Amino acid sequence: MRSFMTFLLYFCFQILVYCMPFATVALALSSETDKLALLTLKEKLTNGAPDSLPSWNESQHFCEWQGVTCGRRHMRVVALHLENQILSGTLGSSVGNLTFLRMLQLTNVNLYGEIPSQVGRLKRLQVLNLKDNNLHGEIPMELTNCTNIKVILLRNNRLGGRIPTWFDSMMQLTQLNLAVNNLVGTIPSSVGNVSSLQKLSFGDNSFKGSIPYSLGMLSSLNLLILSSNNLSGEIPNSLYNLSNIQDLDIGGNMLSGSLPSNMHLAFPNLKRFYIGGNQISGTFPSSLLNLTELILLDIPYNTFVGSIPLTLGQLNKLESFNIGGNNFGSGGAHDLDFLSSLTNCTQLSKIYIFDNGFGGVLPNIIGNFSTHLRLLHMEYNQIHGVIPERIGQLIGLTDLDIGYNFLEGTIPGSIGMLKNIVALGFDYNKLSGNIPMVIGNLTVLSALDISNNKLEGNIPVTIRKILTKENYVSLQ
Repeated sequence: MRSFMTFLLYFCFQILVYCMPFATVALALSSETDKLALLTLKEKLTNGAPDSLPSWNESQHFCEWQGVTCGRRHMRVVALHLENQILSGTLGSSVGNLTFLRMLQLTNVNLYGEIPSQVGRLKRLQVLNLKDNNLHGEIPMELTNCTNIKVILLRNNRLGGRIPTWFDSMMQLTQLNLAVNNLVGTIPSSVGNVSSLQKLSFGDNSFKGSIPYSLGMLSSLNLLILSSNNLSGEIPNSLYNLSNIQDLDIGGNMLSGSLPSNMHLAFPNLKRFYIGGNQISGTFPSSLLNLTELILLDIPYNTFVGSIPLTLGQLNKLESFNIGGNNFGSGGAHDLDFLSSLTNCTQLSKIYIFDNGFGGVLPNIIGNFSTHLRLLHMEYNQIHGVIPERIGQLIGLTDLDIGYNFLEGTIPGSIGMLKNIVALGFDYNKLSGNIPMVIGNLTVLSALDISNNKLEGNIPVTIRKILTKENYVSLQ
């Protein structure tokens, strides 16, 4: 028995020694396949331009070429990562020969043509990132063969056709971004079956119909973008099951209905909320005030009515507040009282309350806004009184517009303290007196509109020279 075991071990050793050269040869041949695939791919990616991808040549191993990453064990290409270059070519079919590829990232390299069906041969592929190119055609069905794929980023191309119904076969998919393309049709309900999804973006296409109820089944979703389409109907109640959502953007559609009173319970982690440019009605959703993580509130161009709560200061992480283009306010003396509570939001950099029905005077408290404030738009309201002297304390302002109101008195001299102001609008008010010479201190000003008032005097020569270089100048 002992001699038999010795013979067996010897026999196995001889087989191993005999096979090793063949294994080495096989590995070399596989590496050579990757090299040839890359060289062929280079011709397509660069459209044969000799100066593009100069490191892709015979003088060094292909694993050292720009954007190429190889695995240590087999020296096979596992990642191809090129971005922000002008390659101006196509994604050739030879990419399908890189069978060990896990990551394909070719972003902003001016690719055109279609996504080759041979991408479906990349069975190990986990990340497909071809965003910011000029790819057209439809999303190839062969992608269903890539069963390990986790991330598909095709944003900002010219892809057409409909959203494939077969995405629900990709049960490891965590990110799907098809935004800014020419996709049409409806959003298939099958997308709601991809339970692994964490980020879903279909914005800026031409989708119509309603938001599928099934999207509410995506319990892991933390980002949902459906903006700038032609979606209609009410927001499905199922969306309020997405308790992990942090970014919700459904603006720029034709959605109707109202918002629920328990949004703070539905979206406890919400940070960015965009619903502007729809037909959503009702009063200001006061339940939003309990969303203490909220950074951005964007609800303009809807049909909201009524007053604004005086407890906005609870949103102390707020950076952008946009309620413009609604029917808030009544022209009453207390319409702008909510501004006082907003001064508690010390990170606030943008305030848009334009084109509503706000009356009352512009309060002195406006000077208490943080120096983080960059944009303040209050045009097209019924605000009267004078421009507070303390407006000069907002030294971070780059854009101030309070045109189309009923403001009287003079332009305060403190306006000269706004050294960062780029655009300034006081037009269509009842301002009088001399144009303050301190406007000459605003050396980065590029747009000034003080027309349709009762002002006297001239714009300082230093500013006039700057303004005449710009497209938009209106003085008197």
